[in-house]
Amino acid sequence: MASKTLTIEIGNEFIKICESERRKDSITVHSAVSILTPEESVEDGFIRNSMLVSQAIKQAMAQEQISSKEVVFVLSSSRIASKEVILPGGKKVKTQEVINANASEYFPINVDEYVFSYTVLEEIKTKEEQKTRVLVYAAPDLMVQGYYNLATDLGMKVKAVDYSGNSTLQLIKIQIDKRPTLVVQLGMDTTIASVMVDDILRLQRTIPYGESMLLQAVTESRKVSSKVALELLSQAQIVKESLDADETTGSLKYLINNINRVIEYYSSRNTDTPIEKVVIIGEGADVMGMDVLFNNETGLPSERLTMLKNVEPYNRMKISNSVLRNYMANFGASLDPIHLEPKALRAVTASKSSSSAGNMIAYVGVGALLIAVAAGLCIWPIAVNKRNTTKLNKIESEISSVKPKVDKALKAYDESETNLKDIVTFDRAANANSGYMLELIDLLEENMPSDMQVSELKITDGEVDLKVLFLQPELLAGLTSTLKDDIHVSDVKVEGFSNLNESEEDGVVTIPVYEGTLSFKICSDVFLDEYTDEMYYDSLDSAKKNTDFFKIDEKKVKDDDKKSEETETKEDK
Repeated sequence: MASKTLTIEIGNEFIKICESERRKDSITVHSAVSILTPEESVEDGFIRNSMLVSQAIKQAMAQEQISSKEVVFVLSSSRIASKEVILPGGKKVKTQEVINANASEYFPINVDEYVFSYTVLEEIKTKEEQKTRVLVYAAPDLMVQGYYNLATDLGMKVKAVDYSGNSTLQLIKIQIDKRPTLVVQLGMDTTIASVMVDDILRLQRTIPYGESMLLQAVTESRKVSSKVALELLSQAQIVKESLDADETTGSLKYLINNINRVIEYYSSRNTDTPIEKVVIIGEGADVMGMDVLFNNETGLPSERLTMLKNVEPYNRMKISNSVLRNYMANFGASLDPIHLEPKALRAVTASKSSSSAGNMIAYVGVGALLIAVAAGLCIWPIAVNKRNTTKLNKIESEISSVKPKVDKALKAYDESETNLKDIVTFDRAANANSGYMLELIDLLEENMPSDMQVSELKITDGEVDLKVLFLQPELLAGLTSTLKDDIHVSDVKVEGFSNLNESEEDGVVTIPVYEGTLSFKICSDVFLDEYTDEMYYDSLDSAKKNTDFFKIDEKKVKDDDKKSEETETKEDK
């Protein structure tokens, strides 16, 4: 009998606990419960209060009679970055070590503060070579360490720490057909967009918008609680056919815009396999009309995944398929999770491994040294003469062969450096922060009071000066608060506040008219999501590719020099 797997997904709003069992190509669910996350205990994947979270989980497990001592945690965070990489294939290649050594080339982050793991997408085999296409994930070390600390508080052993993007990917493989499909995992706080072709992931992006924007719009417009709003969204046609239909549907504008960017990015690089349909999964699949909205705004046939294949509740459980859909990340994590481990744990594991291996190396080294000394005393004169002759021939050969390659490499390097500067300048200009200007104007039109007027608007490279006229000072404070709440706006300041009609003439009191200037900065979506957008980094990689052979030759020369020095030292001994 297969063993049960306990998976726990921890989000800002909910904690989902599931105990399931895998049988061949199907999953049997034994327990599934969702509880509210304690307030201010979890923030975008970081566990801020491990004690509160552990107490809530223990209480829920006791009620469900779950007694597992091993757990697979599922991370859900916009701080997780991903990058597709092609590595040398073969059984002898240690993939994780290669990724750790080259992480700084994959991600523009401080690699000392992150841990890395991967999932294999496909094996590429040709007559000449074998390669492996993998998706590398980067997670903050402190975030991952928090889940190991939580396991200690729970009295459990960590079986794996997975990422919701990977876990959902594993389950999706058995849910959709082989046609090119954009799978939109619409969660409460974030959305993961994945392009699947023939059960193989071709592209994955994390979007920092989710169903919570729509939920907030419903609660505010209808004056109801979040629980009631969720029921309304699943039972009534609140989401209309287009973003312009009403303000509630318009709250999904930023989400839809980012989805269209993913579609455009993939289509420009994969003209032979265009996306044929969109499948919506996760919490957002329960929203009536969401598929119609996506169909109209993306121009692609869209559907909501309402039935899970190969997932069944245990015969004693009474749980609907609509409820099971909310645990997709849990089910996927029980299939093939990635293994995110904190640096402290890997250091301990490496220390134990190197200690046992070091003892064996020491014994072998002593024996080899004794043999080498005895042999050296006999053949030393012959070795010295042979070494000098070989060294002289090698130097003469290198002088004649290396110089043309070095000259060619230096020329290519200078050309690539010039091209790189041009590309960076063009890219920054194309994605300037002023690109958010249209959305800013929409925001001002929606939130400015009717008796407030804009007398002057200046936008220079993302820096905005907005001069307004108003009758009541509190109106300016309200507009300032609205701007501060927008994620694209920062450094909001009020300058030059004054009353234009402050004086009195002939005993007549004039109505005060105030003037003030709002100064702030705006940031476009490109710069908000720079870790997950490969468009910028692909341009840098393409500009650098002409210098690869120069780097390889330089490394080879250094390796040869090092080996030569080691050989000379051994021969001298």
